[in-house]
Amino acid sequence: MNADDARHVLLVRSFETPMTPPWTAADAAWASEQAARAAGERAEPGELIAQRSGLAVARLAEREPAVRAVLTATAWPGWLGSAVVALALLAGAASDAIGPSQRINILAPPLLALLAWNLAVYAALALHRLRPAAATRVDGGGPIRRTLTRWLERAGTRATQSAAAAPTLRRFVSAWAEASAALHGARIAAVLHTAAAAFAIGALAALYLRGIAFEYRAGWDSTFLTAQHVQQWLGLVLGPASALSGLALPDAAQLASLRFSVGPGENAARWIHLHALTIALAVLLPRAALALSAAWRAHRLGQRVPLPLDEPYYLRLLPARDGEHRPVQVLPYSYALPPALQPALLAALESGLGPRLDLRVSDSLPLGGEDELAALSLPPSPRAVVVALFALTATPERENHGAFVQALAARAPAGQRLVVLIDESGFRARFGGTDGAARREQRCTAWRQMLGELGRTPVFVDLSVPDLQALEADMGLQG
Repeated sequence: MNADDARHVLLVRSFETPMTPPWTAADAAWASEQAARAAGERAEPGELIAQRSGLAVARLAEREPAVRAVLTATAWPGWLGSAVVALALLAGAASDAIGPSQRINILAPPLLALLAWNLAVYAALALHRLRPAAATRVDGGGPIRRTLTRWLERAGTRATQSAAAAPTLRRFVSAWAEASAALHGARIAAVLHTAAAAFAIGALAALYLRGIAFEYRAGWDSTFLTAQHVQQWLGLVLGPASALSGLALPDAAQLASLRFSVGPGENAARWIHLHALTIALAVLLPRAALALSAAWRAHRLGQRVPLPLDEPYYLRLLPARDGEHRPVQVLPYSYALPPALQPALLAALESGLGPRLDLRVSDSLPLGGEDELAALSLPPSPRAVVVALFALTATPERENHGAFVQALAARAPAGQRLVVLIDESGFRARFGGTDGAARREQRCTAWRQMLGELGRTPVFVDLSVPDLQALEADMGLQG
């Protein structure tokens, strides 16, 4: 979905997780019904969710004026690029590349600093591309890019300050900042590359305009360098421009006559032309290419903002379709799940994983029976979920419970999700009161520590009275 649709989706999600006034469950149901009717039965999930969010945002904006303000504040400001480029052009034109003496020292070309800065930027970009994680990491960029990114996020946050639903809107601003990081990074990169080219154009234009009204003289002097050294330096810096333009560089004898210590130098026209062409080759063309590349990347990202539509929140928004069920295999370990708790288990898993689950509960494996996993048939689909179910009444043992989790992870196909679920119902029934709460926390801590050493985060649930809202959040954090 495009950037505007994604912003609307994340805004509505902020009001629905948890449900926050002025939005209600009845409003959510209305939005889902209207979107399904408008989009049709065969609509793609992203299309349906985007349609629903558009309807929801329109109703939300009628009840909470800050919604419209926050959406405006978090949208990409179209004027920003034009303003930055215009300022860069003016700054370049205002720069005094030659100085008040009207003399060009050919050893230190007037635009040498501009050339050096751009070459340093290219080197930094190349080094970043060569780093192993560069292809997958969202990079914060340089200080200017980071400043602009923070400014954009603060603009959204400021718009929430006077709102009744300020905490909800701040969650949205944070979620959008994360989801749009790559998009805004590409947009800002395009602006900065264009601005760098504009600065160079401004500096060159000012140089030529001043050259109409004043005569610039070119020459050199040095304590250490000879004319031969200067010839080599000029060939390195201005040689490509000389070859392209046909403007010849002076030989050593001619350079010796251009020393300011022996004469006034020469008219600087050819040197200005050579410097301008060098800047065009080393700054304008590369920056234009980089700006076009960043703009194209921003366009693609703006049309396809990635949202995790396989998360439970989004799955619950989609109407059921024939044959679409997510396989879920529950494997109790040293725990005989009471039949009366199985409906609660299904409700808990639907809350955390989404609706339309094909739930299968295996017989309990005995303590130390992790070797029996080889005989069990696990769902092969990468969309399937395998649930290791333990009882909190059990003391966690790495050599048993931990080995079971590791064996399950080893057997799971690539990309398949493994959830570690721990039922508190038996423990709560056995240990009540204040002392029971303290014991329960100690036991939960022991489970967290043991599983944390294996890189796993357990989800705790009391299947006798499951907290479905908490389960959605907890399972959303587990990989």
